[in-house]
Amino acid sequence: MWQWLRRHVFRNAGIKLVSLALAITLYLHVFASQEREIVFDIPIELRGVPETLVESGQIPETARIRFRGLGIGLLKLRTRAPGARLLLGLEEVQEGLYQRPLVSEDVEIPHDIDVQAVEVVSPRMLSLEFDRLLVQRLQVVPTVVGRPAPGYITFGRFVTEPESVGVEGPQRRLRSFEFLRTEPVDVSGAEESVARVVPLRVPTQCEAVPAEVTVRVNIERVVSRTFKGLPVEVLRSGDVKLARLEPETGSVVVTGPVTLIESLTPEDLRLSIDVLGLPAATYMRMASVELSRALEGGAVSVEPVEPERFEVELQ
Repeated sequence: MWQWLRRHVFRNAGIKLVSLALAITLYLHVFASQEREIVFDIPIELRGVPETLVESGQIPETARIRFRGLGIGLLKLRTRAPGARLLLGLEEVQEGLYQRPLVSEDVEIPHDIDVQAVEVVSPRMLSLEFDRLLVQRLQVVPTVVGRPAPGYITFGRFVTEPESVGVEGPQRRLRSFEFLRTEPVDVSGAEESVARVVPLRVPTQCEAVPAEVTVRVNIERVVSRTFKGLPVEVLRSGDVKLARLEPETGSVVVTGPVTLIESLTPEDLRLSIDVLGLPAATYMRMASVELSRALEGGAVSVEPVEPERFEVELQ
């Protein structure tokens, strides 16, 4: 095998290498000196858009252009960065739909590259929608998903820092928004308060500053507390007297977040029996529990009063 390679491949290797180099040189010379055409994509650049306007549609990133020139020039054009670009001056554009054909004269080529833009292959027509630029401040609404670990609860208002952000974008898109939501904050299995930095869900072609906010979710352990000996109030008509209430006090079990339950006092709880409009007689009635106004909102639950029923004698 080695003898065959020496006889047929490596024999006169120097002559073969020189011949190959001459062939490559000749090819490059022919390529560089001949005029030809190529088609490739170049970036589209918009200039001079008034500061009060913003593009509200999709802008194509590139245009496909047919170029003509000597091979060496086309090679330079294709490999140089930055190279050619399709440049549009929009200083006079106004609000609404803007349309114009794209022509080869829109193509800007570096001065030291001797090629010519022959044709805009695609897109042949540029359609842009310009809208008034709206800048406004929107409230941030946190999105919280999941449940804390068993025995824990989210308590209080979900807080964002900052509570509002500045947003700018097309007027027709932004004016329908009253607030921005955050990406979800998952509190599944949490046993302590959560603070996460999350991005905002910003409408398309709009920008928020800042683009991220901190969401704080207060999570607390759930505890129960028994209140005994709470006085019971009998709500009755003015012309009816309370002759007897048996028993005169009751007990309740209150369950909720630890900081709230520990802050409760007997004065925060009110037991009452409603016999309004009933004539003089003896009744067996259940008592209801009312929390003070500061504790309303569903964070606290109250188990039934003990005893279950009270004997009320009216006369």
